[in-house]
Amino acid sequence: MRALTLSVVAVVSLFSASYGQVERLALTPDQAVAWALEHNPKVIATKKAWDAARARIWPARMFPDPEVIFEYEGLPEAFGFSRFGERNVGFSQTFEFPTRPYLRGRVADREAQAARMGYESVRLEVGAEVTKACGRVWASERILRYATESLRLADEFRDKTKVRVEAGDASSVEALRAEVEAGRAEAEVAAADNRVMLVRAALNALLNRDLSAPVEVISELTYEPLRADLQTLRQTALDQRPDLRGAQAALEGARAGRGLAASALLPDLSFWMSRQTIRGTGDFYKAGFGFTVPIWAFGRQRGEIAGAGASLARAEAEQAEARNRALLEVEEAYLNVKTSEKRVLLYRDRVLPSAEETYRVVRRRYDEGRSNYLEVIDAGRTLAETRVAFVEALLGYHAAVADLTKAVGGRLGIEK
Repeated sequence: MRALTLSVVAVVSLFSASYGQVERLALTPDQAVAWALEHNPKVIATKKAWDAARARIWPARMFPDPEVIFEYEGLPEAFGFSRFGERNVGFSQTFEFPTRPYLRGRVADREAQAARMGYESVRLEVGAEVTKACGRVWASERILRYATESLRLADEFRDKTKVRVEAGDASSVEALRAEVEAGRAEAEVAAADNRVMLVRAALNALLNRDLSAPVEVISELTYEPLRADLQTLRQTALDQRPDLRGAQAALEGARAGRGLAASALLPDLSFWMSRQTIRGTGDFYKAGFGFTVPIWAFGRQRGEIAGAGASLARAEAEQAEARNRALLEVEEAYLNVKTSEKRVLLYRDRVLPSAEETYRVVRRRYDEGRSNYLEVIDAGRTLAETRVAFVEALLGYHAAVADLTKAVGGRLGIEK
């Protein structure tokens, strides 16, 4: 992690020196995730919530504070403490039944553990969102590049059509259609450029930076097949998902809470000691102890125990619901990965090569006068749409893998 942070700092420093005061980030997806986990407000907030929960553990285990007693008798007047007839100075301490501070600490410790698991869940969530945001940046930039290439081809086709019209080999209608296609391609470039700015702003928001700050993703989306089977992924999720561990911690805390409510039926021990001073006689020491007799606790604690039992039942139900939700998320994410994988392979191996070859053949035939302009326009549109669809398929696969990684708790078997 330290090496990753240093590399990020080096990249930032390099661009800062090159571009003056503008802080430009050039990050790989892993570096972007590391940056977000340090700076994202949601991550910071849940980390502070965990810190606060941990800070409450030790105070929960403490006994009540001791009480210091000053008692004066036989005063000749109000506030005439120096002329007392009898003075008692002492202290008293109540010692709760040992199970009570232990169970309070247990409840606080389990609450802190649940808060920690909430923090880990947010880290997973933010990491997945940053990974997908980096993919959207790459995809939007690639679509912009394809749109720019389509504009170049449309301009080239328009210019060649004008030459053919002037030579009498084409009609003016062809020139008008070529002009329309060039304008359409130019509009696609403008729309693609706008999408690039929007997805960069979204990435900056996750990184807790100014939305207009320059940011670059120095990585490409590639297809890497998933090798783990569904059953393995299910078990991995059950073993390492932080929300499931958080639900288990909450359940253990609820059990301790029920025991804490019942422990109020047990007596507390009190100890006291004082020094008695009687003027003209001398000093004497007194000590004593006592314990509570919880005669009325059975009635008073009945509601507390019932409430703690209901909280325990709720925690058990929430744990079962969290388990079912986790398995469903793994199932859904796995199916999305497999569906996206088929789409990527279809476009990569069949659709895109066919569209590229079709456009090359149609353009060559048009230049040779053996094809009409409508075929060129149709082939150009098909190629542009196919390129965009392939990029979107890669992006969909990338996002599905990120969702599956989050669903299983952070580690996934991808063939590198």
